[in-house]
Amino acid sequence: MNKPVLMILLAVASNGALAEWKQVGSNENAAIYVDPSAIQRQGNLAKMSHLTDFRKPNKDMGEPYLSTKDQVEYDCKEVKSRRRASSQHAGNMGGGKVVYSDSFTTRWKPVPPDSGVEILWKFACVRK
Repeated sequence: MNKPVLMILLAVASNGALAEWKQVGSNENAAIYVDPSAIQRQGNLAKMSHLTDFRKPNKDMGEPYLSTKDQVEYDCKEVKSRRRASSQHAGNMGGGKVVYSDSFTTRWKPVPPDSGVEILWKFACVRK
């Protein structure tokens, strides 16, 4: 594993261990949580991690996982978002073995109205 990925995983893992996760949304498949105390704001940008906890195991291409942690950057003025890092965990609430992780930054995308991403954007950008 390369050093930048390891550093992000350590940061996400340490935040997860101390995080006070607050549920901000759910449906029949999953619940989404954020840690309000860990939101970082600078100018029009906000950075926040969220955790998605699944009711049933997911399997994209690799091992099954029950939760994901994502670090996302939000443009509060332009209403856009981009993922900065992600990890998939074998256990619920970010527990268990890390079965996948990456630290590449995606392109900025508009935040779709009435979506889970909009809920997260509002939490990161609008909430004081």
